[in-house]
Amino acid sequence: MSKELPYFKFEPNEWENGNIQIFSHAEKGIFIDLCSMYWSRLGDVSYKLAVQKICGGNANALQSLCDGKIFDIIDDNIYIKYLSEQLAEFENVSERNSKIAREGWEKRRKQKDISERNANALQSQSERNAIREDKRIEDNINIHFDIFWNLYNKKVGDKKKLEKKWNKLKNDERQKIIDTLPNFLNSIKDKQYLPYPETYLNNSRWNDEVLISKPILRDEEFMRNAGKM
Repeated sequence: MSKELPYFKFEPNEWENGNIQIFSHAEKGIFIDLCSMYWSRLGDVSYKLAVQKICGGNANALQSLCDGKIFDIIDDNIYIKYLSEQLAEFENVSERNSKIAREGWEKRRKQKDISERNANALQSQSERNAIREDKRIEDNINIHFDIFWNLYNKKVGDKKKLEKKWNKLKNDERQKIIDTLPNFLNSIKDKQYLPYPETYLNNSRWNDEVLISKPILRDEEFMRNAGKM
């Protein structure tokens, strides 16, 4: 309570012109103490507690204020009208604020759910588009990657990554690779100097001018040997 509403409203004009002025300074002080206790306990103050805590067990001054209608006693509990009205007002405001906060939270939650659904839908659509594009590319490939992979016969590197590179080539480039690969491989005497497949593709080595230092295998024989590797 003290954090949300640390004070109650007190109108000096009502104090100066109200019935409280017929009482002594000591009784006025008791009433101020009673108001403070009443406010901090949200209006839940028993008459017995007020007598003990504020008056030290002497009920005369407190009873005098009650007889003068400065406050009332209802079911053995203190009732101070102007403070109760303020507490009720605060409770209504607090309830409205809570309702607004709940509605705001619910609105944000729904917006978040919609955003997540839209994001998932876009992701799913993107994934479907990617699958269709891969299928389209695969359908248009004239020579499958595995033919190159087996013929090159230096199975080093990420095969899936290399296959993507292979699939991005044009059909005439793939055809030229298969046509020139026998000569390229035969031009390298020591296999340890054979470039990695990724290097071969990245550097477009199928465009190299190849010097042959030993007889070239016939295409049929080369393909047959590649299948044994």
